[in-house]
Amino acid sequence: MDLSTHLTLGAKLLDACGFTRRAVLYALLPEIDVKPAHFHRMFGNILMFQTTLLDTAIEVFRHPEVARREFASLRENLAPAVAELQQEHQRLEAESGPGSYESQNAFNRFYCYRRLVEELPGFFEHLDRVRPFLGDEILRPSTDRTEAAVSLLSHTYFLTYTYPPMPFIPFSPMASQRIVFADRIDYFEFKGLFSDPESVSRLCRCLVDHPVLGSRDLTPDLESDPVIRERIMSQNGRPYDPFALVKAMIERLGELAPGIDYDAVQKGIRWYLGYLGCVRVIHSDRERHFLEQVDHHLEETLTRLMEVPSGAR
Repeated sequence: MDLSTHLTLGAKLLDACGFTRRAVLYALLPEIDVKPAHFHRMFGNILMFQTTLLDTAIEVFRHPEVARREFASLRENLAPAVAELQQEHQRLEAESGPGSYESQNAFNRFYCYRRLVEELPGFFEHLDRVRPFLGDEILRPSTDRTEAAVSLLSHTYFLTYTYPPMPFIPFSPMASQRIVFADRIDYFEFKGLFSDPESVSRLCRCLVDHPVLGSRDLTPDLESDPVIRERIMSQNGRPYDPFALVKAMIERLGELAPGIDYDAVQKGIRWYLGYLGCVRVIHSDRERHFLEQVDHHLEETLTRLMEVPSGAR
């Protein structure tokens, strides 16, 4: 999936939670792992690593150079911090060994800092492409952790349409993949959609204007359990709970991973919600039904677009 589509889908989830779209930039952050090549679509989509990526981005985005797009100055000002993080990693690697928990954490922090600063100018170029239909506010990145988490995790969730990430490492190596959808379509034709700028522009505009993708109203027939149905219906019209949406995305990623151990999914949920400081019981039934609805209408939109001859898209 191309990055404009990731940004658009991230914006729709932020809308559904009642947030502004200022955190939409975080939907691009997993792409820092494009270098080195063997990290690509792996490092940035592992739930345990995403919390370090979020912390790093929030720290970096607080620098005024980001909003002013003074990326050369930002890189120069952060160079000492990046060098210090590299030295810390090298020290811990020498003391604890390259495979130790401490060494891995130090490397992750160094890697995220270095790569984010390198990729940030390109990320803002992608923001410029979607600004006409997502709005100017996306150029002023939010530093709210919960908003950032919803947006960043949306990347991994929707990546499953074009690539099977492995978000539950080290708890499980199982990949999350859209097997049923892939069986229904010409997969190579589908992948080709995202390499055609006109098709991408048309898709993004369809998604922005789609009435269901940001809808806060669900129909009673989506849930068979009467107690859960009553709870869902009582919340109709309200913004979705961002903690429940994070939980629901992780639950759905688990459902898309054939044969995964349920305990691995629960560990991923506890890790993420604990990082966000959420200690209350979270009911995610409403948010899970919302995501199922989003998936259904997204797949309908993608299928219709593929039916249009490539020269007429």
